[in-house]
Amino acid sequence: MRYLFIIIFILIFSNNVFAKDKLENVFVGYETLEMTMNKFQNFAGEVGYRIDERYQIRLTIMEVKLTERHLSSKYEAAAIDGEDVEGYFRGYEVHFDRYFSKRWYVSANFGYYEDTYKHTILSDRIENKTLTFGSGIGYKYTDLFGVNGVYLNVSVPVRFYFNKIEEQKLGSATVRTHLIVNNLWLFLGYEF
Repeated sequence: MRYLFIIIFILIFSNNVFAKDKLENVFVGYETLEMTMNKFQNFAGEVGYRIDERYQIRLTIMEVKLTERHLSSKYEAAAIDGEDVEGYFRGYEVHFDRYFSKRWYVSANFGYYEDTYKHTILSDRIENKTLTFGSGIGYKYTDLFGVNGVYLNVSVPVRFYFNKIEEQKLGSATVRTHLIVNNLWLFLGYEF
């Protein structure tokens, strides 16, 4: 059911896409960086429409089971201080991107996120649901490896949580405050 609106989104725009020039197209990508850090558990990706040479709109879908190693790594998520905590996050975010050069863009975003952190030994858990808004920057390179339509999109969104997660304990671990949250995503995909 939750992917139904993605299919509708593609169908709405696909009738006009194939008659247009290459700058106006539908694209679909799979997120590889977050998924690699979390052992490819569940799904993360994007679907979008390039309106013209300056604008595109994207929907990112993140449903990721977060590993204990990823959450506690200061070089990755840095969301937890301590051990024995794993998590899950579900996010749906719409990005309005404006290119300021051929490949670089800035974006405004709004979305909905659900975060769950649970202790692996104890029954302690934290659940949070929130609307978000924010901005970001990105870089999209098309025709990767000389293959027509294959793209790489590096996206760095930063978002504000309307319903923040306060710093709190789960066993001996500490879940850090989630008020302003950023990500580094790497999408590999195809433009139709």
